[in-house]
Amino acid sequence: MQRSIFAFVVAALALPAYQQSSTFPRVAQSHEIVWREGDVADAFAEARELGKPVILYWGANWCPPCAQMKVSLFKNQEFIAETEKFVPVYLDGDSEGAQRWAERFAVSGYPTLIVLRSDGTEVTRINSATMAARLPALLRAAAGRTSSIETLLDKAATNTASLTPDDWRILAGFDWTNDPRHFEDHSKAGALLDRLAASAPEPALRRQFGLDALAVGVTPRMDGKTELTQVQQARVIEILPPMLASPQEVAASYEELLGAGPMLVSSLPDGKERQALRRSLVTAADALYADESLPLNARMNAINPELWFAAFIDGRVSPALLAKVRERVAWADRTAVDKTTRQSVINTAAYTLFHARDVAGANKLLVAELSRSDQPYYYMDTLAEFAEITDDKRAALEWRRKAFDASEGPATRVSWGIGYSNAVLRLAPDDKALVETAANAVMNELEKNSPSYFWRSRVSRAKWGENLRVWSEAHGAADTLALLRKRMSTICARQEAEANSCTHWSYRS
Repeated sequence: MQRSIFAFVVAALALPAYQQSSTFPRVAQSHEIVWREGDVADAFAEARELGKPVILYWGANWCPPCAQMKVSLFKNQEFIAETEKFVPVYLDGDSEGAQRWAERFAVSGYPTLIVLRSDGTEVTRINSATMAARLPALLRAAAGRTSSIETLLDKAATNTASLTPDDWRILAGFDWTNDPRHFEDHSKAGALLDRLAASAPEPALRRQFGLDALAVGVTPRMDGKTELTQVQQARVIEILPPMLASPQEVAASYEELLGAGPMLVSSLPDGKERQALRRSLVTAADALYADESLPLNARMNAINPELWFAAFIDGRVSPALLAKVRERVAWADRTAVDKTTRQSVINTAAYTLFHARDVAGANKLLVAELSRSDQPYYYMDTLAEFAEITDDKRAALEWRRKAFDASEGPATRVSWGIGYSNAVLRLAPDDKALVETAANAVMNELEKNSPSYFWRSRVSRAKWGENLRVWSEAHGAADTLALLRKRMSTICARQEAEANSCTHWSYRS
């Protein structure tokens, strides 16, 4: 579950009216996306029959960025028209067999959009923050591709001079931070992005790749800064001024500018350049807020740079900035009328209030949303995080438990259950009975959802098992862990090809 105010593009598909074979249902031309929901194998069969590529969208009902796509990109008629060249399939993370498909296509984060040939070969995965104006050309390029993403990445790494205009277009829209198969190590992505930044055919594209290279490698410290070499500092100073002076470039890279931008600027040596970049970044962010063509959540996130600088450079949130935050949150609350739109922005608004030090306002906004939302457990999880940060352990555990109890869908319930169990280990480690009860609650869900030990699930369960092992050693609870291991072994026995990796649960790696 993504939890940050710093941290969307999927294809729509309305098939033209044609006479299909009796194998597949006839789909009339539409102004909305006609997703094949969950039937991935059928989608590929249809793609082979029609000679079309596939767009695979991996999402979840509770996912705010997914909701944002539903109310923005999925309504873009130009984009929908371009996607008629594809067969679209939506795979919800809680649908039957979804985790197995996720393992095959190396998807874990929600949302993920992948373009694949009809034989299942990956062509590209599209960055969800790619500008809507660029997406039609990107899809046109992707629709005609016969080579794999591996071939393109190899070409980019060895001979950038051989890259075609369509190659550059695909690379510019590639999701560099959401490809665990090729770039689980983000430093590898950063090195390739550096190479592309040095070779791109246009200055704006060189700056985009340069900023991407910096963004994938940043890790915030407690002081809100990151370690930058002198070369990286010089690159920040070289890239940001012309980029921030261009509304087009700002719109094209808004996710990186609003996310990593403040940290990069804060990490520069104190002086005129840092102050000038701070002012320019805040000005550009304010322009993003005023841009009605952008998704609501992106506009809400536009306050991030100013909040970041206030917290980590000034050391305080001024009354004027707090008033500005509250005004924008009220605007988002007022503007987001339908449930899907609210799901895309309310959590971001709550984080904005929280980071502006208005904890009571953030909690009030989320509590009010519980009765409006079809997925209240998502907001309960955020309420738990806020309570934990403010050291209200009792409230944090209560919200985690409520979130787990209210969660829906097999994969989601396992994920929220693990979140609750991990919270118990952190916040009530001396309560051995509660630790055991919470862990068994997760296993109750695992027993209902077998086989289920795949990709996203396997990683989270392995970390959870390690947390239980560390807890048992620190609290003399080997007997409790032994009971949990015994129960887990019966679950692992039903995991088919994943049984072997499952049996390593909670053992030292």
